Amino acid sequence: MSLLASATEGYDLALILGNLLIIIVVARLAAELAELIKIPAVLGEIIAGIIIGPSALGLIDPIKHLDVANMVVLLGEIGVILLLFQVGLEMDLGEMVKVGKPALLVALIGVVVPFAAGFGVASAFGESGKIALFIGATLTATSVGITARVLGDLHALALRESRIVLGAAVADDVLGLIILTVVVKVVTEGSISLSVVLETIGLAIGFLVITGLLAIYVIPRLFTRIDRVAKSSTTIVAISFALMLAFSLLANQAKLAFIIGAFMAGLAVGRSQQHEHIAEGLNPLGHIFIPVFFASIGINADLETMLQPSVLALATVLTVVAIIGKLVSGFGIGRSPGDKLLIGIGMTPRGEVGVIFASIGLSKGILDNELYGALLLMVLVTTLITPPLLRLRLAKRHETKNSVPLEPWTSVDTSHLLDELLNNDADEWWRTIDRRQVEMRVPEIGVAMQRHRAEPDFSDLGLNGHLHALHELKRHLDDPSLDPMLSRAIDRVGLVEIVAVACFIDSIIDDGSDAVRVATTMMPESLDDIMHILSLSESMKDAVKGPDPSVPPELMVGDVYITLSAYILCALTAREHYRSALDDAVSGLV
Repeated sequence: MSLLASATEGYDLALILGNLLIIIVVARLAAELAELIKIPAVLGEIIAGIIIGPSALGLIDPIKHLDVANMVVLLGEIGVILLLFQVGLEMDLGEMVKVGKPALLVALIGVVVPFAAGFGVASAFGESGKIALFIGATLTATSVGITARVLGDLHALALRESRIVLGAAVADDVLGLIILTVVVKVVTEGSISLSVVLETIGLAIGFLVITGLLAIYVIPRLFTRIDRVAKSSTTIVAISFALMLAFSLLANQAKLAFIIGAFMAGLAVGRSQQHEHIAEGLNPLGHIFIPVFFASIGINADLETMLQPSVLALATVLTVVAIIGKLVSGFGIGRSPGDKLLIGIGMTPRGEVGVIFASIGLSKGILDNELYGALLLMVLVTTLITPPLLRLRLAKRHETKNSVPLEPWTSVDTSHLLDELLNNDADEWWRTIDRRQVEMRVPEIGVAMQRHRAEPDFSDLGLNGHLHALHELKRHLDDPSLDPMLSRAIDRVGLVEIVAVACFIDSIIDDGSDAVRVATTMMPESLDDIMHILSLSESMKDAVKGPDPSVPPELMVGDVYITLSAYILCALTAREHYRSALDDAVSGLV
């Protein structure tokens, strides 16, 4: 107890908690307001940081209070690490490999062009060669955190262009950090040996290869074993958090940013069978810490220094070449399919990586306050303009896509959709539904999905997380040994297409009238059966919610097919400890 007391004497806990309260509340309110006026939440959080920071109201002043500065940095770092872990969790490693070549070419252009342009601009403004090298290196950065958050807010993570951008952004950061390491040593030591350059590159590549192999071959199997022997469902969540920290520390040892390690940890966990449960456990942490990071960008902005004419002039030119340097990177996809401008815009924000680069220059004495202010202004502008530009580009893409007349949905479309969903990996479901334009051709589903997207735990590639019943049906179809009783019921039903439609509707639609309309659109010839299954399933679930969990005999209707179908749907969605009551009720039928 005395150790704890002595530890807390060194800082003002009340001040830290009060400042944290302000950041979280104001950032959340700003995010809500941003969403209300149809701009990404990240933009609102950054502006909130500027408003409450020393540049405006001064409610948060890390300059006067070192404790506050340390708190903002610490919680912000945790936030961005959680953000990159979530991004990795939602990404498909196989899909990233498919876009590996265009992503690498985009990254190379996105590093070479800004580096050369930044060096040229700094030299033209009279800076020495060493300082110009450092400024050029800072312009190579791409904020994978900012881009991922914006694409997530816009529900566009599943696009091919998004996968290219995120893959290129990771490669960009690796290449940029290697360049930065080399440049800092050149500037501070005067020269650098080839062995140091090769060592830096070797460590980065070695880290990516080792963690990539662990993500593919080791961690998913390890998590399955841990989940089987663990007594608590939270154990696997805690171990995932520990893995994120371990990979982040390992990346730091490899002279890479912590966020690269967190991203690789997310990729590894995303390949495990427990990834949805893990996401549900860790997402609430992200809702708290991630806004702190984006608010910290605004809090640390020194508007007074940035608004000096000489700083503004340099910052303006640097910003222009920084934007152009990333926009041209989109041409790295060559003749591959994809929107080059969308990719270039996605590569534009410098965000936390640019801030880190500039801060290193200031701490090493390479940059003075004015040069640091110019770079920080460039980081802020490229970060702030990206969300609206991405939104505009995606809106135009959506309008173009919608300009083609849509054909009415038919039962044949339903059969094809279910065939793809039940025979493909669940991580592909979002792309399947998007490609078949389900949300536009069945309007009730589109409206329902808009509501789901407003939920804090929604993730684009995790659409299967909002198709709970259908996802569980697929799992039991793929592996009958998971639940012998349920498998026998599925076998008795035989054709499961109607059950699958009921699962699809049950997962997405909350309103009974909408459910009727969706069933009428998707499978009109079986409308009565589908609605009977949904109704009977709800009755079963209601019956087992009381203190005496049992299913009354009167719920067992004469049509065995309907009863078993309703049982299947109910069993897939009811809580586990109610299953015995359901099993007892239908055991004679099975």
